[in-house]
Amino acid sequence: MAGTVYVPICVYYLMFFFKFGYVPSNFFLAAIVPLVKNKSGDLCDANNYRAIALSNAISKIFEGLLCDYIESIDDVDLYQFGFSRGLSTGMCSYAFKNTVNLYRQNGSHVFCCFIDFNKAFDSVDYWLLFCKLLDCNDTNECYLTRLLAYWYSHQQMFICWQNIQSECFGIANGVRQGSLLSPFLFRFYVRDLFKAVVSSGIGCCVAGTFINILAYADDIVLMAPSWRGLQKLLGILEEASTAIGMTFNTKKTVCIIFNPCDKRKMVFSDFPQFVLAKCNFTFVSQFKYLGHIIEHSFSDDADIFRELKLLFAKTNLLIRRFARCTSDAKVKLFRSFVLCFYDIALWNNFQQASLKKLVSGYVESLKLFFGFPKYSSVTAMLMQLRLPSFDTVLHNAKVSFCVRLKCVKNGLFDVLGLH
Repeated sequence: MAGTVYVPICVYYLMFFFKFGYVPSNFFLAAIVPLVKNKSGDLCDANNYRAIALSNAISKIFEGLLCDYIESIDDVDLYQFGFSRGLSTGMCSYAFKNTVNLYRQNGSHVFCCFIDFNKAFDSVDYWLLFCKLLDCNDTNECYLTRLLAYWYSHQQMFICWQNIQSECFGIANGVRQGSLLSPFLFRFYVRDLFKAVVSSGIGCCVAGTFINILAYADDIVLMAPSWRGLQKLLGILEEASTAIGMTFNTKKTVCIIFNPCDKRKMVFSDFPQFVLAKCNFTFVSQFKYLGHIIEHSFSDDADIFRELKLLFAKTNLLIRRFARCTSDAKVKLFRSFVLCFYDIALWNNFQQASLKKLVSGYVESLKLFFGFPKYSSVTAMLMQLRLPSFDTVLHNAKVSFCVRLKCVKNGLFDVLGLH
């Protein structure tokens, strides 16, 4: 309660400082550092870079105070897994897979479209965002909106590239990637989009709750048990996105059809293409969603092979850079760099042959990095290094995921019976 009272007072006094020019100019200044999205892509393409804004210490401290207050007044958005404490990409993928699998087991198709927006964070219209914030009748939130409006309208940016700084310039739209406030502002900005889709009454529904849209930040997936239903959802999404000035990246937006588990209940094998923003989308057999490969057969084999390739890539990197380190240092490097397998707790449907290849790759990487002979005993090797077997790693990952899942307050998990 103390934080809820204290922060609005800070906002009020800072507005006073803004009005009479007592705030230093550095408060409004931020450096933009371009980061490469895909290192194997075209490094000369401006679209292959993500602009990260680095704020100064003064503004970061104030943003931290505002975030504490904002979290105390913000309601929980069930369908947005990004920017929420305790939630993760794995939990979003888990909710998606369980929703789809529930329909498949009950003899239904599931039509899914993975939406990608064009520069979602950079497309935020400031004044439309502030109007949405002003729709809240709370007096404290009005002070917050006035402060943000003044702050964002006076902010200055400069680009830092290879130790060279550009001249300062102002910007008229977009929330700064890397800012503490940007996640909340973006989530608030797209909230009407989620409301439009959920309130349509179209798409997947479990126990009276519609689960027709899931998102992690701007990575959105739409779900419907019928072709016509998903096409209507795409139309609703397009209309809601146009209202807030967001456009779609049609090159990265894809569709997948999940067939029923019982092949006798398949309605049809070929379906017409979906249309979004006057573009037709072909169906793909697999798609990498939030780092996890989703296959139309609902198999995790492709995701296992993804981890296998990544395992050898990490091991080769360690060998090149740290081959001469001591054994203790190598163990710490291996634990922190190699044992961080991504979302392996989600693996439920796979062939044992695929998992055995990953287990063999894990043993092989240990032998290569630590210099053990080819026919060394796996058990003796693990005991000497005090490292877990892959079965232990997989088991621990599943237990840890279940523990975190029980601590999360999200009504969708209650509906799906996952708590």
